[in-house]
Parts: sequence; structure tokens; C-alpha cells
Amino acid sequence: MSLALHDLLICCRRLENEKAVERRKEIENFKRLLRDSETVLQLDRNSDSKQGKQLNWDAVFSVLQKYFQKEMKNLQLTKPNASASTQTTRQKKMQEVGSLVKYFIRCANKRGPRLKCQELLIYVMEIIRDPTSCAAYGSDCSSILLKDILSVRKYWCEISQQQWSGTFL
Repeated sequence: MSLALHDLLICCRRLENEKAVERRKEIENFKRLLRDSETVLQLDRNSDSKQGKQLNWDAVFSVLQKYFQKEMKNLQLTKPNASASTQTTRQKKMQEVGSLVKYFIRCANKRGPRLKCQELLIYVMEIIRDPTSCAAYGSDCSSILLKDILSVRKYWCEISQQQWSGTFL
């Protein structure tokens, strides 16, 4: 495993931390690693080779989904009758989390579709089906659906007839 992927693996483990403060600290490192050309190249190679034991885009997306769920849960547990500044901070955190997922998906698929279509659809549909997350992230999911799933020909063939009729109608 290259040093770049090793750093990303450690970063992913830290994103799974139960402490929100620790996860938040790691986000900037995560973004930095996604901007690193060596990290991106290694993830591309591993995703293309489809060898199960290597860190690839799908594995990192799985970690990012868990991070997203923890952040959503954390934000839902905060008191709804908080001050205006607390609510503004909460809204900003929610936007940052949603933007991070969208940024990751675009990084992964920038050089061709690397993420599994089914995983992207599951992520989008889970958010859209939940009223709270849909209110917060519905526009991000709509953007992901239109720009990152439905605009990719390879994904068209991977969406079953049942998904087409159940998801988009």
C-alpha cells in the first residue's frame, strides 16, 4: 500500500470515531488527501483492478456514508429550540457535510465512473425518503442524481426497471 493510501486509510478510520470533534478535525485532512494526485491515482487503479482487499473509491464512499449518518444523527439530537446563532451553526455544518459527499462523488467519478451506481442510488434514495434529511440535503441529492448518476451512460444500464419505476416516478 502506498503512503498516500495509508494516510487515507488512517483518515477514514478517524472519520469513524464516535467523537464529533475528532471527526470534524479529520475532514480537512480528508479533503487534502482527495486533492492529492497520488491518492487519486492509487484509488483509481485499485477501483479499476477490482481487487477486494485494496482501498478503493467504493470503500472510501462507504466510510463517508457512515460519517454522514453519524453527523446527521448528531445534528438531529441537538435541541430544536436553540438560539439563532446555534441554529445558524447547525445549518452551516449540515451544508458542509452534504457538500463534502457531493465533492467526493465528483472527485471519484471525474475521470470516468468509478463508484458503484447501486451505492449512489441507495445513498440518494435513503436521504430523499427521510423527511428530515430530505429537507436538509434534498437539493444536493437532486444535483447528484442529475449530474452524477443520470448523466452517466454506464449507469443507465445498471439501473433496474424496478428502480426506474420506483425511484423516478
